Amino acid sequence: MAKCNPWLIRRLCMIMRQNFAKSCEDKLNDQINMELKACHQYLAMAYHFDRADVSSPGIHGFFLQASIEEREHAEKIMKYMNKRGGSIILSSVPEPVPQFEDTMSALKHALQMEMEVNQHLLDVHALAGKENDPNLCDFIEANFLQEQVDGQKVLADFIRQLERAQTDVGDYLFDKYMISGSMHGNGQQAKKH
Repeated sequence: MAKCNPWLIRRLCMIMRQNFAKSCEDKLNDQINMELKACHQYLAMAYHFDRADVSSPGIHGFFLQASIEEREHAEKIMKYMNKRGGSIILSSVPEPVPQFEDTMSALKHALQMEMEVNQHLLDVHALAGKENDPNLCDFIEANFLQEQVDGQKVLADFIRQLERAQTDVGDYLFDKYMISGSMHGNGQQAKKH
């Protein structure tokens, strides 16, 4: 079997590319890498709270679910890039913050991270509008924007509820509520998004 030229194969893949600006492709690659960075950070956070000397199973489960969701976001964008004829470029993932003083500092870190991810999504949307790419605008709106706002609200609520607790017992009860999901009345474990 004859070897195909890799450039030719890539060129054939790009035949379907239409109205997909290089600037949008680059910005989506940045977004993929931000989502993977968040996935990595949430995974580190989850297992910090699973340690025997921390033992917060509710927070562990919350951050573990958040890690899974961030990876799913990256994969969704990668599938979209392939549909549009783009090239996926993954960069190395920075080392996450390894541990946190307490649940409050972890939640605040998570909220800050979510706000940065959300701002980048808004920037992608604005660029897609500038580049006259309604398909990309629709993709961002339909799959990410509302979920980001909802996730930020959940984190802000958790931070406020934990501020009210202000004791080790309060922190313990907060974690118990996280397991049962009773803080939001849904009867399931609380989810980030």
